[in-house]
Amino acid sequence: MTALPGTGDDRRQDPPPGAYAWYVVFALMLCQVLASIDARLAFILVESIKQDLDLSDTQIGLITGPAFSLTYALFAIPIAKLSDRRNRIVVVSCAIVVWSAFTAAAALARGFASFGLTRIGVAIGESALTPAAHSVIASCLPDRFRPKGIALYSLGIGIGALFAFAGGGYIGDRYGWRAAFLAIGGGGLLLAVLVMATVREPLREALPRRPPNTQGSVRSLFGNPVARHLIMGGALLGFSSGALNGWGPTYVMRNFDLSATQAGTAYGALAGLLAMAGILSGGVISSWLSARHPRYALQMLAGVFFLATATQVGSLLADDYPAFLALFAVTVLLSAFYIGPTYAAIQSIVASNERSFASAVTLFCINGVGIASGTFIVGLLSDALEERAGTDSLQWSLIAVSVVKAWSALHYWLASRGFGRIGDAAYAPVRRLAG
Repeated sequence: MTALPGTGDDRRQDPPPGAYAWYVVFALMLCQVLASIDARLAFILVESIKQDLDLSDTQIGLITGPAFSLTYALFAIPIAKLSDRRNRIVVVSCAIVVWSAFTAAAALARGFASFGLTRIGVAIGESALTPAAHSVIASCLPDRFRPKGIALYSLGIGIGALFAFAGGGYIGDRYGWRAAFLAIGGGGLLLAVLVMATVREPLREALPRRPPNTQGSVRSLFGNPVARHLIMGGALLGFSSGALNGWGPTYVMRNFDLSATQAGTAYGALAGLLAMAGILSGGVISSWLSARHPRYALQMLAGVFFLATATQVGSLLADDYPAFLALFAVTVLLSAFYIGPTYAAIQSIVASNERSFASAVTLFCINGVGIASGTFIVGLLSDALEERAGTDSLQWSLIAVSVVKAWSALHYWLASRGFGRIGDAAYAPVRRLAG
């Protein structure tokens, strides 16, 4: 008897991918490293940029929140449509050149508008990367290896954060924030050439005879209960975690009286290394659990995010820096679990010619709705509370948005229940069609 698509027996029959497939994942991870550095560099340099350009917390929140994340999310969808129809490797290579050029251009900014425009340019370039990368990985790896593959690719987020916080803070303190943007922006061309020269466009799987699950529209994608709860849970997680990621370095420098170098060294090392550990752990554990049933991985995430809510609030209530770092470390580790399981599940419930689109919609909700609004709301609340809370206004603003993470956990639990209602066949409708 032929195994049902998406069942544990079916996934175990997939042969392991070869060395070239894993090289493709590695090359795309390097692209994510560069993108992560360029995206997060502004976070560690907020205080220097704010003073030099005479910006308020609200303006900083607009630039690092909606100006970047919402633009990223909005452009991800049309560019993802292009990736689903054209050569994905060419799309990725061109995107690297674009975002690197705008990163370097930030060194010339003279005020709120000009600096904001450079961040918008970076966001447009980076919006092309992840949807195309997820689609390429899904084409290169069998289903049961996709959580690991996407997790390995996403390690670039943590590696980039480490270099952005530690390296960016060091360069900023010694040579100025403009030099940091100029130095980081110059490395994109070599990576674009490497990708074009060594990675070939993979074949896409054959399309199903019946209409695909999402039919290429947002409405039909949200009509799938698993996708709907995953995307909503991811957006709420982005709201909570994005606020801490965006304002964390500034909070540390203000609350514990540290320089950018001091904050970037310890904070950046923890943020980067533990994000990598969390991403990889989430991918490995999810692959192991999904081999038994896909809902187990999502139930694991629900429990993890409830715990992360407590540690995130606790870190912001800590009176000394070591206690903050300890609780912050646990929060970063647990919050990073979501990437591999979430995107692997999304990739597995759509047809092969819709994967970039589905990934882009997910990115739009997590980045454009979640991270963008969380970062902006914290800046807005900080300015609004400053008269009453004084220097503690940023702390209480971050605490207020931290509790949203528990709401995210609820949606992941509901997504896991969705697997039980719609059955295993909904997990992989386009796999082994001829079998």
